[in-house]
Amino acid sequence: MRVITRVRIGKDRIFIGKGVKEMLDAIELYKSIKKATEQTGISYPKAIRMIRTLEEELGFPVVISEKGGNERGGTRLTEKGKEVLETFRRIEKSVEEYANKLVEEEFRF
Repeated sequence: MRVITRVRIGKDRIFIGKGVKEMLDAIELYKSIKKATEQTGISYPKAIRMIRTLEEELGFPVVISEKGGNERGGTRLTEKGKEVLETFRRIEKSVEEYANKLVEEEFRF
């Protein structure tokens, strides 16, 4: 038996969950919002909204875009963006571990 958890974090609005995590992972991997949207199946306008909401709620930039075409341009996570992503991963893992432990303890029939 296992638990399936879903972690979403917000202040005034939900600003990070599975979709944002996947988008940030893809941006870090592909160095491009456009390529990240193609890989995740998230529309470009939605990805921009997700990033904007995340940055507004946190109060700092999580991605930085540099112009310069295919050779020199691109988008990457800021250092704080990387910290946000890693923190979310740790929280997700802790929630899942706790939920599984609780199920093991409580479902003893």
